Amino acid sequence: MSVHLEQEVAGFSERRLRLATAITDYAHWLDRQHGIDAERTLRLTDTAAGLRHDKLVIAFVAEFSRGKTELINALFFADHGQRLLPSDAGRTTMCPTELGWNPDEAPNLALLPIETRARGETLARLKHMPIEWVKIALDPRDPRQLADSLKKLTETRPMPAVEAIELGLWNGEDESMRHELRADGTVEVPAWRYAVVNYPHPLLQAGLTILDTPGLNALGAEPELTLSVIPNAHAVMYLLATDTGVTRSDLEIWQKHVHRHANYHVAVLNKIDMQWDDLKTDAEVQASIERQAEETARVLKLPRSRVFAVSAQKALAAKIRGDETLRIRSGIDALEYLLAHQVIPARRDLLHNAVAREISTLLDESNSELAARIKRSSEELIMLTQLSGKNRDLIAQTRAALQKEKDAYDATAEQFRLTRKLMQSQGDHLLGHLSQETLDGILGAARASMEDSWTTRGLTQGIRRLSGEMSDRLQQASQLADNMLDALEQAYLRFHRQHNLPKMQVPRLDLSAYRNRLQALLDETEDFCRDPANLMLEKRFMIRRFYAGLAEEARKAFELARTDAERWLRIALDPVMTRIREHKQYLDTRLNNLQRILENMGTLHGRMGQIKEEIGALRQDKAELARIAAALAA
Repeated sequence: MSVHLEQEVAGFSERRLRLATAITDYAHWLDRQHGIDAERTLRLTDTAAGLRHDKLVIAFVAEFSRGKTELINALFFADHGQRLLPSDAGRTTMCPTELGWNPDEAPNLALLPIETRARGETLARLKHMPIEWVKIALDPRDPRQLADSLKKLTETRPMPAVEAIELGLWNGEDESMRHELRADGTVEVPAWRYAVVNYPHPLLQAGLTILDTPGLNALGAEPELTLSVIPNAHAVMYLLATDTGVTRSDLEIWQKHVHRHANYHVAVLNKIDMQWDDLKTDAEVQASIERQAEETARVLKLPRSRVFAVSAQKALAAKIRGDETLRIRSGIDALEYLLAHQVIPARRDLLHNAVAREISTLLDESNSELAARIKRSSEELIMLTQLSGKNRDLIAQTRAALQKEKDAYDATAEQFRLTRKLMQSQGDHLLGHLSQETLDGILGAARASMEDSWTTRGLTQGIRRLSGEMSDRLQQASQLADNMLDALEQAYLRFHRQHNLPKMQVPRLDLSAYRNRLQALLDETEDFCRDPANLMLEKRFMIRRFYAGLAEEARKAFELARTDAERWLRIALDPVMTRIREHKQYLDTRLNNLQRILENMGTLHGRMGQIKEEIGALRQDKAELARIAAALAA
């Protein structure tokens, strides 16, 4: 692991935690403002919690025997002085493996038995069912115990071919797989469906999560990897062998599972040491490797700058032995530079910009509200100063004018209450589009359609209908929210123009991220439905497995969209009513104070002193808010 890579991951973690702390400080600041903004406080608390749990996810994808595991060892775990993950000849990781750190659990290896594929639960649900997993304790202080335990990742087991076909693990009609059938009618399959390594490595503790996804067969057998795991990765390292270049199975994985999903993906030509030849000059060897890199970029339709040539095995050996010459020749430095100076900063900036967009509007509103409160208090102080030494009749006239202003304000507030009541009714209709009952109805109809169908065409049509109907619901909800916001903005404008209240802005309900997610699922569905490999009746199991993963991802998108819509409705209505009540209270207070002054002229100077103290406290609040804003911008 390079110093730069370690520093960048650590810096990413520190920046993330600093942002979370500043947001928490802002939430506490809001809470101290007499609790007038509970909804915004809740939003900020959720945002800070999300930052603290955010992970930088890097996925390594390739066909078997391309050296993914060795590259992971070389990039991240060379400081162990040995291989952390098993990657000896003939000993490759057989199941998708997730490496990360959860401080709430002891170091362990959790393994999900392959037999769970026969059941309906998705991987996401099974992760919350600890009884289904086999757990092995890991001792970070004992390298041998660690290595021996992680060899479990390479385990396979015999399974009757009939069962393997039903689980989508073997295809007897594929000529390249027929030789795997043994005389006793069994085939060799991975012993484990999924593995999670919880390990206290500095990079993992800093928030890095590594995914090792082996082979076309494994990706095809677990549609959830393509529907969820890989699309959620922030970067994908796609490995190929330098000597073979892009094979047919390599291209199939790339086209089906990688190229359009990841936020940032690169191709890595591994095993360049196989091109090293004592009978060729270094320039000739380098020219050969460069030709392969250019051809790879052409076939995968990538910029040449996104194709890297390395020797993971030589890089690991060089780091363990401290051989700088070999490390440079291995090409690993360029890949580490990419991770440290492009992938991680890109994620850091994306995260910071997302937070800034959400928080900056709230900060602007808080600043405007403070300025308005300081202005109101200052105006009252000026008014009382002008009344000092005046007769009772002039004070009575001032109170009468203020009463007239309050009566007009109350009339506008009552008009807004009618608008709010209408908005609440429309809000219920909006949430109905995203309700659990609506989702259950869509899923139930799709499932019934699939169960009644005996053809692949009918099954795939059911999947298409599922994606399309949910996307339509999100679109309808977004349109309804836009109409509501237009009406609300007109009501807010009346308060601003007629009563000089600060402009109250509510962001539009943006469900585009969820519509885009469903569109990506629909695109994935179309590819799956057009794939000739899925047009056989024997693929019914795989189609149902794909549907289960699709339904799970769609349910997540729907539930998150509903949560956003519920929060948006509260943001659109509740804070505005709070500000309306607050301004009414302010007018009432001024009227009462003037009445007391009329009844006892001696209280005027006491009230002036109170206002000065209030203005001082408000200015302190403004200074603290400026400090929080500076911390968020740092």
